[in-house]
Amino acid sequence: MTVSILLVEKAKFPIDWIHQSLEKKKYGVSLARNEQEAVERAASEMPDLIILNATSPQIAGRKICQALHEKVAEIPIILILAKAKRDEDVMGATFILTPPFTSRKLFNRIRSILKSDEGEFLQAGRLTLNLGTRRVNNGSKERRLNPKELELLKVFMRSPGRVLSRKFLMKKIWKTDFMGDTGTLNVHICRLREKIEENPRSPAYLRTVRGVGYRFEIPEEANEETEREA
Repeated sequence: MTVSILLVEKAKFPIDWIHQSLEKKKYGVSLARNEQEAVERAASEMPDLIILNATSPQIAGRKICQALHEKVAEIPIILILAKAKRDEDVMGATFILTPPFTSRKLFNRIRSILKSDEGEFLQAGRLTLNLGTRRVNNGSKERRLNPKELELLKVFMRSPGRVLSRKFLMKKIWKTDFMGDTGTLNVHICRLREKIEENPRSPAYLRTVRGVGYRFEIPEEANEETEREA
């Protein structure tokens, strides 16, 4: 599956070669030219990686980086600065590059950031989750997950049969103890069911435990099928 990258940079700036280089490497590239566009595209497209080219004085690199981190903290960011202090820590940046650098160095950094979980699979009955591509296959359809859906499904598939409370899931996935509004969790559970269940209204994998949370189960039929294939 094509890796998606959001490139944030000013149009026709000297380091505009980044866009062409990424496309030559067959990455799926989306462009944003300012902070608002960057945040909106990152939230709607959920790219695998963000490259923020802040070598132009018209791009407020640190400010945009922090805004992106606050909105989509799970997406890694390569921040390119005209100048950077030694060991500088910029909120939200996974890695900082300063010119001059080669395309090889950029691609090596991209590969090192995205290689975690690459090629690793989780299997539960007919359900197969590719952690590298964020793709889930239930035997009849394959769908792509956003980062939060991926984290949820990873937790469920690694804890089959266990009842996971809503409080636990909010803490684990959203890093919060606040339980005043769990609407976000509800929405993600609904979307996850649409992607993994044959009938989301009568889920076979992701069951609700009323008043507590959810339990991930492996249907007997799917278990037997997996055993026969093995």
